[in-house]
Amino acid sequence: MKSIGILGVGQAGGNIAEIAASMGFQTALINTNQRDGLVNTRVEKKYFCPGFNGAGQDRSIGLKAVNENYREIISFVQDTFKNIKFLFVAFSTDGGTGSGMSPLLIDLLLDNLPGINIGAIAVVPDRNVLAGNRINAAECIEQISKIDSLSSVFLIDNDQLRKINPQSSKHEIYLSSNHQAMEAIKNVLQVTKKSSFYGNFDETDLMNILGTRGVTIITSTAITDAKTTADVASKIQQSWGSSIFCPVESAGVIRAGIIYEGPENMGKLINTPSIFARVGEPLELFEGTYISESDPVITTILAGLPYPSRRMQALEESLEKNKERLQGLVKKEHTQKYESRISWASNLKAKPQERKSGSISSKLSKYQK
Repeated sequence: MKSIGILGVGQAGGNIAEIAASMGFQTALINTNQRDGLVNTRVEKKYFCPGFNGAGQDRSIGLKAVNENYREIISFVQDTFKNIKFLFVAFSTDGGTGSGMSPLLIDLLLDNLPGINIGAIAVVPDRNVLAGNRINAAECIEQISKIDSLSSVFLIDNDQLRKINPQSSKHEIYLSSNHQAMEAIKNVLQVTKKSSFYGNFDETDLMNILGTRGVTIITSTAITDAKTTADVASKIQQSWGSSIFCPVESAGVIRAGIIYEGPENMGKLINTPSIFARVGEPLELFEGTYISESDPVITTILAGLPYPSRRMQALEESLEKNKERLQGLVKKEHTQKYESRISWASNLKAKPQERKSGSISSKLSKYQK
């Protein structure tokens, strides 16, 4: 795991780094709130932006934290990650710290970490989040998509788990999503250490794929009951829509990997043109075949995919529908006031009786008969 580093930004990013640390990755975290980062006990390297106490879902505060501390942050990252080939910046798109800091931070790191490819692991919120979170996510993903030298972007889609388990708590969804995403990256990296007579998928192959600009997904599917090449292709294509990452929506794969693990007879059912019929054949394909007696599993990596416009439109749809109401709420926040209709009654308030002093002789005479 030493060739890939995970830099968590914000609370969600720190939680991803925590999982990555338990898997053996080099990790670090950055946050504007020290209390959030302290719970990530497996992450040893931490930087807390001085003068901040969280961002309160305000992206401008996260951006301000980078502007005020970018020299120290860059130095922290340079000193922390040694001898890695790839750095993933992990964060949630809908919060304040991670969403606000990460686009600018990535852009700065690209100029200050020579020889290291930089990608992103960005969490896309589920359908139940409110307007402010949707706005943050849309703004953040737009900014990320415009960074020219950025490598692979993994979009962890919390809505995928929400669809499967609608009654799950936020904590359950976040934990499972983050773990599945890191498990996918770890499993592929572990394959690069294996040897095979039939073709190896090595670390150089993986780095070539991960170095591709655009959206990347990793999926695995069992093909135990497949009978034909069409069955295998169908199962793989279905996995692209049911993984923890944003589903593949359109054609346009630039680089890809196919890794087969299982009995030799099932491996014969793999047909590359059939697999890529839906998304188009990639410019480059890297393959690995590992024969064993285990259940047959095919792992695919697709890189250079377009950003999922339909998924983002679904995120933005409710904002568009409620545009006037939301704009009205913002205006109301700065203009609303209450004017009493009984201002005339202020003079009716009871006043304490004024005590008047008099001479003793006058009071004595007052009671004389």
